[in-house]
Amino acid sequence: MTPEARLDRLERLAMILARSGYRARSVLRARDREHDDKINHLIDLQIENEEKFARNEERFARNEERFARLAESQASTDQKLNSLIDIIREGRNGDPSSSN
Repeated sequence: MTPEARLDRLERLAMILARSGYRARSVLRARDREHDDKINHLIDLQIENEEKFARNEERFARNEERFARLAESQASTDQKLNSLIDIIREGRNGDPSSSN
C-alpha cells in the first residue's frame, strides 16, 4: 500500500469516526432532552400534589372544627334530652292519675 493510499484510508476512517461521534452526540442530546422533559413533568406533578395536599390539610382542619362543634351540640342535646326524661319521670311518679 502506497503512502498516499494509506493517507486516503486514514482520512476515510477519520471521517467515519467523526460522523459516528456526531450521531452519538445527537442521540445523547435527544435522550437528554427526553429525560429533561420527563423530569420537568415529574416536577410539575409533584407541585400539583403538594397543592392538593395543602388543600386537603385545610379541609381536614375544617372538618375537625365541624366535628368538634357537632360533638358539643350532641352533648348539649343529650343533656337536654336527659333533663326532659327526668321531668317526664318526675311528673308520672308525682301524679298518680298520670300513670297507666
